[in-house]
Amino acid sequence: MASAANLTQTLIKATTKTGRFQKGISGNPGGRPKKSVEVKDLLTTATVPAIQLLIDTMKNADVKHEVRVRCAETILDRSLGKSVQPIDASVVTNSFDWKDITTEDIRKLVELNESDTSGNNSRS
Repeated sequence: MASAANLTQTLIKATTKTGRFQKGISGNPGGRPKKSVEVKDLLTTATVPAIQLLIDTMKNADVKHEVRVRCAETILDRSLGKSVQPIDASVVTNSFDWKDITTEDIRKLVELNESDTSGNNSRS
């Protein structure tokens, strides 16, 4: 496993001055760790019993209604995929020339951000 210092050096080499990754250089050269074959086999053998447990629990009238509904949701989510959730994304764009920003503008932005994160903002 890479040390923190090696990881930091790799990220420094992989990024440009703007903070973006350079073309052709990975920020994660080792890639995602592979699951061991034993773990993968174990999980694969547990799949059918896990599905059967969900089905049996969903059909069992002695189990709480909420639990049965959750089993049904899990089965549907895994077999059909979760339903699409609409997002209200109102985006306002302005043409702003960042060259014109002043120190006072930055101070006001910092104050606004601090009030937003502390929950004391007056906007709704």
